[in-house]
Amino acid sequence: MLETSTEKNLIDHPNLVVLFPHMHSYCEKGLSNLVEGKDSFTVSTIETYASGVFARVDELDAALVSLRLAFRFVTELGSEPNPSPAIYRYHYENFVLRVIGLVDRAYRLVGASLLLPPEKYDAIRGNVFVQKATKTKHPRLHRALRSIADAVNSYRGPRNELIHSTAYFSRELGIFMGIDQFSVDTGSVDMSELKRDYSSAGAAEIEQTIERLVATLTALLDELGPAFSTAHTFSVSKTN
Repeated sequence: MLETSTEKNLIDHPNLVVLFPHMHSYCEKGLSNLVEGKDSFTVSTIETYASGVFARVDELDAALVSLRLAFRFVTELGSEPNPSPAIYRYHYENFVLRVIGLVDRAYRLVGASLLLPPEKYDAIRGNVFVQKATKTKHPRLHRALRSIADAVNSYRGPRNELIHSTAYFSRELGIFMGIDQFSVDTGSVDMSELKRDYSSAGAAEIEQTIERLVATLTALLDELGPAFSTAHTFSVSKTN
């Protein structure tokens, strides 16, 4: 089971180690600037590159933390004496609304890593631009991005409905909420157990999706390794 406090972060990926020295120097310069009260500070090209890459990876990690929190909350509902369908819907909606955003963040990480024009990959159709830029020149990266999109594709429709029209709804939630709202006599049926089972099933689904996302995002960083190494090597050659 996922543990929100101990789950390994993407920023710990071994392919990013080569950029650590440049990020360290960037942070040191920024700290000196802060202490001295200056408005700006000068950084090298590789320091700018490293900070940009790490910023994009951090955005992915932050999104994963939010998904893991949603998983934890839904899991806890499965152990409550009488889980609230409304609370389940709130946390599940939160998960659905956030999960698709990891795809956009992954595309922007690739754009920053390959030094593509920010005004292109940060635009409304930025994902399409990155797709075209990687399809021929970086086919393995292109496939890695597609795998990330495939991992969450089933949530795209529900996410759009949540944004534009309706609250999340399922047959089970409708029954649970209707019984509660209209004080329906359920006889010998243990409604609390049914609600716990439903919450546990939702938690299992969320967990599987997060695990698939982590696997595909890790594979993406595997493929970005050469770009990070090339940037580091080029910066070293310029200083020698």
